[in-house]
Amino acid sequence: MKLIHLLVSLTLSIGALAQTAQQEDFSIFRKTLETIYPSLYRYSDSVNISAYLDKQFEGLSRPVDETEFYKIIALTCARLRDEHLIAKPSPGYFTEQYFDKVKAFPFTFKIINRRFYILKSAFNPSIIKPGSELISINGRSMEEILNLLLPAIPADGYIQTFRLRHLEDYSTTQEQSLFDMLYPSFVEQAGSFRLEYIPVDEPSIKQTVVVDGLARAAYKKFYKERLALDTPLTFTYLKPGVAYLRIRSFLGWHRRIFKQNFDSLYSVIFNELKVKKIPHLILDLRNNEGGDNTGEKLLAYLLQKPYRHFDRLEKRYVGLPAISNYLENGKDLYLADSMFYRNEAGNYQVKKEYYQSWAPLLLEQQPRDNHFDGRLTVLANGASGSMAAVVCSFLKSNQRAVFVGEETGGAMEGPTSRSSAKLILPNSHISITVPLTKTVNAVTYIKGRGVIPDYWVEPTVEDLLRGVDTELDFALKLIEQKNRH
Repeated sequence: MKLIHLLVSLTLSIGALAQTAQQEDFSIFRKTLETIYPSLYRYSDSVNISAYLDKQFEGLSRPVDETEFYKIIALTCARLRDEHLIAKPSPGYFTEQYFDKVKAFPFTFKIINRRFYILKSAFNPSIIKPGSELISINGRSMEEILNLLLPAIPADGYIQTFRLRHLEDYSTTQEQSLFDMLYPSFVEQAGSFRLEYIPVDEPSIKQTVVVDGLARAAYKKFYKERLALDTPLTFTYLKPGVAYLRIRSFLGWHRRIFKQNFDSLYSVIFNELKVKKIPHLILDLRNNEGGDNTGEKLLAYLLQKPYRHFDRLEKRYVGLPAISNYLENGKDLYLADSMFYRNEAGNYQVKKEYYQSWAPLLLEQQPRDNHFDGRLTVLANGASGSMAAVVCSFLKSNQRAVFVGEETGGAMEGPTSRSSAKLILPNSHISITVPLTKTVNAVTYIKGRGVIPDYWVEPTVEDLLRGVDTELDFALKLIEQKNRH
């Protein structure tokens, strides 16, 4: 009897320690948001955010497993509507035991009007032919699965296209497929999948098949095969008088792999457009997840009049962050308080005398001498995020381009980005990337929305299977129609 009491007491003590550790981690996470994250109340007021954070903390009144705790942290990040505020499980989460139990989904798909269409298979494609519509997985409808996964994806404002595109293999520069990563945490940890689907060649018949999930090595092979890293910048002429500039990312590592220098490429390309007096340029930013200031530099070649880039930049702290001990790069985040003043919202803005040295984009910007003067058409979609969305925002606000595609993934108002802190929670070792600079672009915008296209165009599954570029074809026909008038 004494042994039983001892075991019960020990179990209760272990549970209490786990609960205390999780509460401590959440408190540190909350304090981080409140003391260094400048956009905590960007899309919701302090009353609602505080109530939400209180509720999540109350949910830790009993210990939960690591998956459930990660879900609490990840859902909180997504609740703040910021694509750059990202939580990741601890390095020790993905153990061999995890991969023994959890198998990966062996298909890729395209989401069109919230419906899932199979594109690629890790198996013989005759099991489910490409173009077939997926109806359910293990008894859950695809709409139910969407409703479980979409709230877990950090995205700017109220934009839904970003979340939908990021469940697909949206970009050759992505780190992982979000569907494959999130499904085990937010839906189920499965070893096999019972799939209901409508065959592409027999649309009147619903069929069912059970397939095994992919073990770790097989999944890595499948993932590598379905993505190929493309040249970040390509330039060509599609027909006489129509130039085509595709930029797949503004990421420095991407350029370095392909040994491309955007500064020199921009100069050569726009000099040529100017000399040849090319009347039409199509700028393709689809699936461009952003990057660095090479996007800002591009704007100087596309805008025709002087412009201000930033209306303002905001920080949440000066000096060293109060929670710097928990930040991987905490000692590098010092901000001299003499350079900033506190605004009415309680954030800090740089003083005007430091604009030139600290943030020159707060000053008026001049177009390049060889800027493009012709007609500009931009292709963008929900995976056009961060810096790609910034470029779109300025072109839209300045009425400089016609947009074809879907709503951009980044809000026109501007992202919270440019610098970040990496928070490591001391007990769970969950990491959170916390962006530190709230940017407000000097553009006209609707709160929480991206650039809405002039022509909303999405590919059909038939187009995808036939290799048809729906948006580009539409843009070319649009240019042809305008040339007739």
